[in-house]
Amino acid sequence: MATQPREEQGNSNHAEPAAGISEEQVDEPYYRPLVRAAFKGDWEFATRFFEQDAASKTAKITSRSETLLHVAVLSAQDQFLENLVELLSVYPEALEEVDRGGRTALHNAVLCGRIRMVKALVRSNLKLTQIADNDGRVPLAISAREASKRKEIAWFLARSTTDDGPSHPFSSPSAIEIIIDLTWAGHHDIVLYLVGRYPHLITKKIELNGTHCSILYMLVRTRSHFPSGTRLNILEALIYKCMPVDLSYKPTDKNSDPVLQILRRSLWNVAKIGVPIIKRVHEVKLRHMAAIELAKQFCIAISYMNIIEIIHFFQMENLLFQATTKGINELVKCCIQFFPELIWILPYGKRLINHAVAYRQERTLGLFLKVNSTNELSLFTMPTLQESRNMMSAATQYKPTINPLTNVAGAAFKMQRELQWYKAVEELVIPCARTGKVNYKTYWQIFVENHKELLKNGEKWAKDTSNSCMLISTLIATVLFAAAFTVPGGNDNNTRIPLLLGQNSLLIFTISDALGLFSSVTAILLFLAILTSRYEAQDFLYSLPKKIIMGLCFLFLSLVFMLVAFAATLKIVLDKRPEWVLIPITLLAYVPVALFVVLQLPLLFQMVKSTYGPSIFHPEGIWDAVKYTEQD
Repeated sequence: MATQPREEQGNSNHAEPAAGISEEQVDEPYYRPLVRAAFKGDWEFATRFFEQDAASKTAKITSRSETLLHVAVLSAQDQFLENLVELLSVYPEALEEVDRGGRTALHNAVLCGRIRMVKALVRSNLKLTQIADNDGRVPLAISAREASKRKEIAWFLARSTTDDGPSHPFSSPSAIEIIIDLTWAGHHDIVLYLVGRYPHLITKKIELNGTHCSILYMLVRTRSHFPSGTRLNILEALIYKCMPVDLSYKPTDKNSDPVLQILRRSLWNVAKIGVPIIKRVHEVKLRHMAAIELAKQFCIAISYMNIIEIIHFFQMENLLFQATTKGINELVKCCIQFFPELIWILPYGKRLINHAVAYRQERTLGLFLKVNSTNELSLFTMPTLQESRNMMSAATQYKPTINPLTNVAGAAFKMQRELQWYKAVEELVIPCARTGKVNYKTYWQIFVENHKELLKNGEKWAKDTSNSCMLISTLIATVLFAAAFTVPGGNDNNTRIPLLLGQNSLLIFTISDALGLFSSVTAILLFLAILTSRYEAQDFLYSLPKKIIMGLCFLFLSLVFMLVAFAATLKIVLDKRPEWVLIPITLLAYVPVALFVVLQLPLLFQMVKSTYGPSIFHPEGIWDAVKYTEQD
C-alpha cells in the first residue's frame, strides 16, 4: 500500500512511521473526536485532525476494526464520505480495508442504502465490487438480499461487478444465490441482464430446506410479479394498458451526456418523474414483462433436455401445479407453449384442470378448454367418469383460505361465484356424473352443506346492505315528497298557481323532484324485496344480485335528481344575486355525487361484471398469449 506522511504527535503513543494502516492497538479515546466529527459531518475538524495525524485517515479507529471510511458510511454523511474518498483517491488500496466482519466501506454503504456513497466508492476503486466479506458475499449479493427495495443500488452494482478475482462472484458455487435473491425481490430486469452476461446461471439450482430452488421455482412463488396476480384500480389499469415499457431499460447514469438523456426520454418518462402513480404503474408493468421474459428464457435454456427430463424437472417441485393453483396463467401458458407434453402431467394423481377447478382459478382453467378453431391443438378432452366425479366433488367444496384475485363484493357475491363455479362444472362433466351421489347425498346437497357458513354470511351482508340503503332512500323520498308541496317562489293566494310558473328553473325543479321521488321509492321497494327474500342458495345466483344492482342504481339516480332539484331551487332563490355566490354553492352541491361515483361505482361495476360478465369457462388462445422466438 502507498504510504502517507505523518506528523509527529506530542504523545509518543500515537507516533508511528509513515504507513497506510496503523498496526498498533486501537486507542479509542484518542480517535473519539474524529468519530464524532464523522457522525456530525464536520469535515473541517477532520481536516485539522489529519494535519496532526496523517495516518488517522486509514487507521483502525474502533474496536470493530473500522476505519474512518466505515464510520463515515454508517453516519450517513454523504458529503463527508465523498471528501474522504477524494482525499484517499491517490491511495486506492485504502478503500479496500475491511472490518472484523470482512466488510469494506462499500458493504456498509449497500447495507445502509446510500446510493451516492456506493457510486463514490466504486468509481474510486472498481475492485471493491469483487471483495467478499467473511460470509463470502460481495456487495451485489448483499444488495440482492438485504437491500432488495433499493433497486437503483442493485442495478449500479450489477453493471459494475465483473467475474474477476479474488471472489469470482459469477462463477463461484454461491453465484446462483444472487440470481435467486434478485428474482425473489422482483428485480427480473436485472436478472435478465445478468443471465445475458453469464448464461450458465439461468439453469443453476440451489438447495434450501430440502427444496431445489431455480429461477422458475422462485417465479412460481411470486404470484404478484405477474399480471394475473396483481390487482389494479380503474385508473391504474388504464395507465398500465397505455404505458410503453422497454425491457432494455437501464438506470439513468448522471455522468452520461445530458443531451443524450433528454433525447432518450419519452413523454411517459417525463410523466413518471412528476406523477407518482405513473412511476408506480411503470415499475409494476416492467416487473410483469420481465418476469414473463425471464420464464421464456428459462424454458429456452432447458430445451436441450429430452422430454422425460423436462417432465421430471417440472414434477420434482410441482412447478406447474403451483402455477395452476395460484392462477399464474402467464407462466402456465409459457411452459405449455414450449413443452405441450406438460399438459398431460398428473400432480397428485389429477390433471391440471381438476386442480384449477378446486382452487377456483378460472383464467388458468380457460387454458385447458378445447378451442373452437380446428387449426389449433386441442388441449382438453372430455373428462372420464372418474375425472368428472372428481371435478364435481371439487366444485362442491368451499375453501375460505383460497384467495383468487376476483373483485367480488361481499359475502353474497362470493356465494354467487361459488354457484357459478358449480353450474359451470356441471356443464363440463359428462351428464351421468351430474346426478351421481356420494354417501346417498347428491352433489347439490353436499354443495349446500359445505356452503352453510358462506350462505349465512351472504344473507347477513345482503340484509345489512339493504337496511342501510333503504334508510338513505327513505330519507331522500321524504325530502323530495315534502319539497313537491313547497314550490320555490310561493303560490298565488287566490289561484294557488306557482308565481314562477313558466320559468325554466321551476320546470327543472319539478321534473327532478318527481324523478327523484320515483327513483327513491323504487329503490325502497327493491331493498324491501331483498329483506323479504327466502335466501335459498339458488337465490344468490341471479335473483338477489339483480335486486341489489337495481336498488343501488335507483338510489344513485334519486341522489342525483335530488341535488339537481336543489341546484334549481338555488337558482330561483339567488336569481338576483351575483354569480360568484351561486356558482360555488351549486358546484359544492355536486360533491356528494362525485363521492358516490368514486366510492360506490367500482363496487357496482364489480357486481354487474360478476352477474352479467363472461362465463367462467372462457377459452383463451394459449398459442397467442406469450409470443416467443423458437430456437434454431
